[in-house]
Amino acid sequence: MTVRNPDDDNPNADRRATLEQLVRWRRDVRRFKRDAVPDALVERLLRLADLAPSVGNSQPWRIVNVQSPELRTGVEESFEAARTRAGGGYNGEQADLYFRLKLAGLDAAPVHLAIFCDHGVLQGHGLGRHTMPETLDYSCACMVTVLWLAAREAGLGLGWVSIVDPAEVAKMLGAPPDWRLVGYLLLGWPEEEHLDPELERHGWQPRTDFETRYFTAGAAPLLNEAKGTRPAEATRRGSVTLVGAGPGDPELLTLKALYALQAADAVLFDDLVAKPILDLVRPGARLIDVGKRGYRKSCKQPDINAQMVSLAREGLNVVRLKSGDPLIFGRAGEEIAACEEAGIAISVVPGVTSAQGAAANLKVSLTNRDHARRLQFITAHDRHGTLPKDIDWSAVADSAATTVIYMPKRTLAELAEIALVHGLDPKTPAIAVANATRPDERVFVSTIGAIAAALDAAHPEGPVLVMLGEALRYATARDAAKQAEDIAAAHGVLPEQS
Repeated sequence: MTVRNPDDDNPNADRRATLEQLVRWRRDVRRFKRDAVPDALVERLLRLADLAPSVGNSQPWRIVNVQSPELRTGVEESFEAARTRAGGGYNGEQADLYFRLKLAGLDAAPVHLAIFCDHGVLQGHGLGRHTMPETLDYSCACMVTVLWLAAREAGLGLGWVSIVDPAEVAKMLGAPPDWRLVGYLLLGWPEEEHLDPELERHGWQPRTDFETRYFTAGAAPLLNEAKGTRPAEATRRGSVTLVGAGPGDPELLTLKALYALQAADAVLFDDLVAKPILDLVRPGARLIDVGKRGYRKSCKQPDINAQMVSLAREGLNVVRLKSGDPLIFGRAGEEIAACEEAGIAISVVPGVTSAQGAAANLKVSLTNRDHARRLQFITAHDRHGTLPKDIDWSAVADSAATTVIYMPKRTLAELAEIALVHGLDPKTPAIAVANATRPDERVFVSTIGAIAAALDAAHPEGPVLVMLGEALRYATARDAAKQAEDIAAAHGVLPEQS
């Protein structure tokens, strides 16, 4: 979800986000890196926030950059005292949770900004304030919101600290009597990114349905006084559908998957989903990139789960679009469990997995009855990015099995070495396929003893899988013959005919 302005020194950002993504990740940040934020970037963001709307064009906000270590320490002491006092209002488990929560990042955030509302401001000539004087404070909140979004667009996080004594902080900073503290803001590079608020993630308060805050005047009483909420029948629930996008060729998409994409209100898609498939999504639907990129900065699974649930609670039909088949190394189980726990209806549309697409292009049977009595899919990549420790090596070494290895790029050499120790013949045919079924598909024909070196030398981009087993020997021979023909044709020499 991080974005980058080309003029900003942001080591974390790699793409530009939509306004919706910025709004969704405008979360209150409490965990900051200590890396400095360039002064020029801070000034640019503040000047942008200063363009925020205000009642009567009053611009009542007053921004104080708190750089003094002594003043920062004083604010932190005010926070700790106010936090302790507020904690006395909770009991039992809620009190325990309150004191475990991280409620501020005062110790690490590189930029501290005290935001005041000047209630003695003469700008705007009082327009709009005769009837609603509190709109001065609301105007300051608008400015903070603009700053929040601008910071997020630059890859920064912002925290709004309200657990301080406002009069104490105002006196500490030497603010005039007419200035009222609106909030103490923290700005910096976030340690990690989440799509759900920290308070929700740690069980303080889940996000409630949109319908509990949306009313139509005149249709019915605005509030059900007995329950303090809108009538339950007014709440509209959405749903989630896990959809397999297949390995890349859009013509391998199932009809049911196509119907789901054309009925979706929001689509959360993986980084590996081919663009031609995204082009099939209903016009007007929200497209949200939640790709998990191996060994690179990416969305975390709990955040994806939270966003699916949040969108469905808004009453939307949500599609979670995954490359291949969602039920094969697609972490579908975690997403199904998250929806069921939240009471969100969920369904699954299977897809063609990459092993099937790759084998089809090679025109090889993975279950050739003369050579394979078993077909097995394994992953070479656990949740920590390392080779799983619980692989059944005797099964991998079985000469009568065809094995398809998913996500093998980093660990293939280690996997092959261990399999050979457990008895796998080093001459067992092995085929690596990168970007299976896509226009840039690449095929590497080798043996299990040499395939890792071949891949390492070629360093193909995109997803890779490796198939190994005696059933592939026919594909090996046929592909080798075709390669010889292609080389001969490229040099204007026809191969010898037998």
